[in-house]
Amino acid sequence: MSDHVTKEHLEALREELRTRGSHLSPQEREHLEALLRGLEADAAADPGVAQALQHAAERFEVNHPSVAAALRNIGVSLANIGI
Repeated sequence: MSDHVTKEHLEALREELRTRGSHLSPQEREHLEALLRGLEADAAADPGVAQALQHAAERFEVNHPSVAAALRNIGVSLANIGI
């Protein structure tokens, strides 16, 4: 992933996990960590990444709105660079 803004949004999500991760269930935390690993590996290689981000944002919206916002920011950044 080459876009600087996208990397900043990924780091914001990592920070959310560090600071608020204790409020996540083990399943929620694993889901986010798996999503991050996939994004860091190569988001452009996964055609379903935008949909995965949208679903994850919807899943976390009610109980973890800051995580949902970070996921949406990543999705917007990826869309802006054509992924």
